[in-house]
Amino acid sequence: MEITDVRVDALRAPLESELGDARASVTERYWVVVELDTDAGLTGTGWISTWRVPDLLARYAREFSDLLVGADPFATEELRAAMRERTLYYPGELGFSAHPRSAIDVACWDVKAQRAGVPLYRLLGGEDREVPAYCSRLDAGDDLETLVERHAEQADRGFTAFKTKVGARSLEADLDRVDALREALGPDVEILVDANQAWTVAEARRAVAALAERDVGWVEEPVSEFDVDGYRRVAAAATVPVASGEMFYRPERLRYLLDADAVDVAQPDLIRGGGVTGLRAVASLAESRGVAFAPHVNYAVSAHLVSAAPNGLYAEYIPEYDASPLLASGPTVRDGRVVLPAEPGHGCRIDPDAREAHRIDG
Repeated sequence: MEITDVRVDALRAPLESELGDARASVTERYWVVVELDTDAGLTGTGWISTWRVPDLLARYAREFSDLLVGADPFATEELRAAMRERTLYYPGELGFSAHPRSAIDVACWDVKAQRAGVPLYRLLGGEDREVPAYCSRLDAGDDLETLVERHAEQADRGFTAFKTKVGARSLEADLDRVDALREALGPDVEILVDANQAWTVAEARRAVAALAERDVGWVEEPVSEFDVDGYRRVAAAATVPVASGEMFYRPERLRYLLDADAVDVAQPDLIRGGGVTGLRAVASLAESRGVAFAPHVNYAVSAHLVSAAPNGLYAEYIPEYDASPLLASGPTVRDGRVVLPAEPGHGCRIDPDAREAHRIDG
C-alpha cells in the first residue's frame, strides 16, 4: 500500500465563551486536519487542535508531503524517524514541528486499523470499547457560581470525576473553589486539580498539603516542566498523586521524572508527544515503573490508547475541545465514559459540510 496524496485543511471553531487556565485564555479553537489518501482506497485522518497559528501548522504539515507520497503508511517507525530527521535543526525537532508529525502518525495508524478491519483500540491490543473519562474544564476565569454550574451540568451527564484549574489566584481562593465543587458535587466524586506549572516549589508544597486535606485525586503540573528536582521535592512531600507529561515532546522525557520518583500519573499529549506511536511508548515506559497512564486531551483518539494500555486510567474529556461538531462520525460520551466506534480505524471522519463552513481561507 502507498500514500498517494496528502490533504490539509485549517478549520476555525468559535467558542461560546472565553475559556482559560492559569496561563492563557481564548475565544476560538482551531483544528488542522491532515488526511492521507492511499492506493487501497483508504483515507487516514489526523488533526491538530490548537489555540494559535493554524495557518502555519497547516503549511508545515504540507512540508512533509514529499516524504509521505509513495510511502507505506504501515511504516510508522520509519516515517517517524524521517520526519524527525527533517526537523532536527530547522525549525527544531521539539515544539512547533512535532504537531504535524504527530497528526500524520495518527492518520497512518487510522489507515493501519482500517486495513486490518478492526477499531484502533483492538489493533493496539485493547479489549474494552468503553473507557472511563473525567470531565476537564478551562474554568480559571469562572466565578464560583459559574464554576459550580458548569461542573454540575457534566455531573448530570453521568461524570463522576472532574478536573478544575488552580494557580491563577491565591491559594485560599483556589481552596474555596475546590470546597465549592465538593459541596455541590458530593463526597463520592473524584476532584482533580491542574496548576499548569503556576507555582514555585515552596508554593506547590504548601498547596499540595492543603489540597490533600480535601481529598483531591491528583495535583497536575504543580511546577515547571523543566524542574525535575522541584518535582521530586514536591512529590516527596505529597500524600496525593502528582501528575505530569502533557508538555513533553519526546517519550524519553518522562524517564527523568520516573527516575526521580516524581510522578504518579503520566499524561502525554497525543499531538505534542508523537501521535499513537509516541503515546504507546509512554504508556509502556510508565507501566514498567508502576505509573498510571491518563493522556492529555484529544479523547477521540487517546481513548483508544487508554483501552489498550494495562495501566490506562482515564481519558480526558474537555467539552470545549470536543471535535464532534466537525465530525461525521466519532466516539460518543455516555455516563462519564467514552464509547469508542465499532468501525475500523479510529472512527473519526470530518463532515464535508462542517469542513466548508469552518475552513480558514488560504
